[in-house]
Amino acid sequence: MLEDTAYYVDIKGGRYYVRDVGAGNTTILLLHGWPDDGTLWRYQIKALADAGYRVICPDLLGSGQSDRPQDLTRYTFASRVEDTLKLLDHLKLQKVHCIAHDYGAILGWDIAATHPDRFTTYTALSVGHLAALLDLSHEAMRYNWIYLFNVHSLAPAIYRANSGQFFRLILQSHPDVEQIVTHFLQSDDPAYISLWELANPLPDTMLALLEGLFPEPLLVQIPTFGIWSSGDSFMLEAQMRNSGAFVEAEWRYERIEEANHWFMLEQPDQTNHLLLEWLKAHT
Repeated sequence: MLEDTAYYVDIKGGRYYVRDVGAGNTTILLLHGWPDDGTLWRYQIKALADAGYRVICPDLLGSGQSDRPQDLTRYTFASRVEDTLKLLDHLKLQKVHCIAHDYGAILGWDIAATHPDRFTTYTALSVGHLAALLDLSHEAMRYNWIYLFNVHSLAPAIYRANSGQFFRLILQSHPDVEQIVTHFLQSDDPAYISLWELANPLPDTMLALLEGLFPEPLLVQIPTFGIWSSGDSFMLEAQMRNSGAFVEAEWRYERIEEANHWFMLEQPDQTNHLLLEWLKAHT
C-alpha cells in the first residue's frame, strides 16, 4: 500500500502545502505553474508512486493551499529558487529528479543551471530554457501577450467580470477550467492570479534584453528532457525544441500530438510513459 501524506512546511515564514506520496529510495519533485496548484499532477503522482518512486508535490507559494504573503519579493524567481532548495533541505533530500511545467518549468530550469548538484535529471514540460523563451519576434510576442496583460492592475478585475467570461476564454483549453474559474471567482484575494507576473514583470526583462543588459545564460550540465504539445496555445514549439542549445549534457526532446498546454491532464498515459521511460534510464 502506498504511503500518502500531506503536510505544511514553513519556509521563511510562509507555509507550503506539500503532498508526499510513495516510499521509494528515488525522489521526484513536481513543480506546477499558472494558474495551477499541485493537483495538476494527480495522474503523474499515482503513476510515479506506483512505479516505486517517492513523489514530493508542493503547492507553490501563492497557489492552492499554500500561504499567500503580501510581499511581492517572495514570488520572484530568485526567492522561489531559494524556497525550493530550502524545502529540499527541510525534507533532507540532497538530490531529486525534477519534473516541472509552465512557470514551474522556468523555476526548474533556473535550479538545474545554478544548482546542478540538487537535480539528478530535469524534465521541462511546455516551457523551455529562458534564453530560448525570450524571443522578441512578432510570432513569439503573439503568444506572450498574457504575461504583459497580467501585470496590469485591472487584470484580476477583468478576469472576474461577467462571471469570469474572459478568464474562462483564456483557459478554454484547460481540462480543469471550470474548477479554476469558480475558485478564482470565490476568492477574496483575486490578485493571486497575477503574482508570477507582478513579481517578475516581462517588460523589465524585455528592456534589459533590448539594452544588452540581460545576463549571459547559464548552461545546464545535467541530463534534460523537454516535452511540448502540438496544440499548445501559449508556447511555440521552437522555444522548447531550441532549448537543447543551452544544455551541455544529454538532451532529449519529444512532441506530443493533439494535446494542449496541459497535456499531462489531457493525455496522462502518454505523458506518464515518456516520464517513466526517461526516469528508468537515469535511475
